[in-house]
Amino acid sequence: MNRKTIFNLLKIIVSLALIILIWRSIDLNALKTVLLNANLAWLGATLVLVFTGVVIRARRWQVLLDVFKVGVSLKELTLIYLIGFAFNNILPSGVGGDAIRMVELNRYTSRASDAVTSVIVERFLGLYGSLVLGFVTLLFTWRVVPLQIALVLLVVFIGITGIGVALMYEPLYRLLRRIGPVRKVTDIGFISSLFDSFQQYNGRALLRAFAVGLVFNVVLIGINVTIGLALGINMSLAYYVLFVPLVAVTLALPISFAGLGPREGTYIFLFGQVGVPGEIALALSLLVYIFGNLTPGLVGGAIYLWRGARDLQVAKDELPITNDE
Repeated sequence: MNRKTIFNLLKIIVSLALIILIWRSIDLNALKTVLLNANLAWLGATLVLVFTGVVIRARRWQVLLDVFKVGVSLKELTLIYLIGFAFNNILPSGVGGDAIRMVELNRYTSRASDAVTSVIVERFLGLYGSLVLGFVTLLFTWRVVPLQIALVLLVVFIGITGIGVALMYEPLYRLLRRIGPVRKVTDIGFISSLFDSFQQYNGRALLRAFAVGLVFNVVLIGINVTIGLALGINMSLAYYVLFVPLVAVTLALPISFAGLGPREGTYIFLFGQVGVPGEIALALSLLVYIFGNLTPGLVGGAIYLWRGARDLQVAKDELPITNDE
């Protein structure tokens, strides 16, 4: 058994362990009642926002691909993104969908590095856009936010900002690499690839992609809000803007299968700080996963199977006709 297989098994174990702990601390009958009483109209609005968000993310990706003159339509990138969702829910790795997006994009470019670069940078910009919204909101609401949450968001924002500056400014990156611990971290394959990827973009392209990403993050917050309204959660919009980025950071950590376990625990902790009962916070987390991940994943899976069947039929039709007589 190789190291990667062991690591993926550990992710599954972490998810199962956390889910069991959460389940044992929750009133399952109360959770069932909350889910069954969810407002269907608000859930319908959630579904619209989910697929709108997929299109916006595809557009952000398209902006980055334009730098390499990779001409792929928004429709095609949206379909590829949906296929990525399917693999995120199948493989015990948060980057499973990213890998399949790279593979699918290679249909349109002979340079695999372009695909890798665009996906890595697009993923980073998405996380940072969410943190920026949270930080700006924190500036106006820090007095009403639990101190520990405000400090965590502030530290994470400063840390990710510093990483982003170092990735874009090569002299600073080289200077920081002189520090032993930093050099060890930057020697990690993903970090090194992230730096190389950022170096291929100019500031204008990154700014355009970031701006599109901000729109997506507004939609992501809207998804949480509409599900919250469906569950009867009545609280300030500011809390959603502060909490969603912290959830995003948790999901970015490769410690679980499809974010299951850490996602639920983070929702329960954060929303519990402002008086939301654990059963309702858990219901919010589960519905965010079902609508935000599983639903587009099912659509993406159907698209992937249809494409496979189509390609197989095309290959069959192109086979030379032989006469057995």
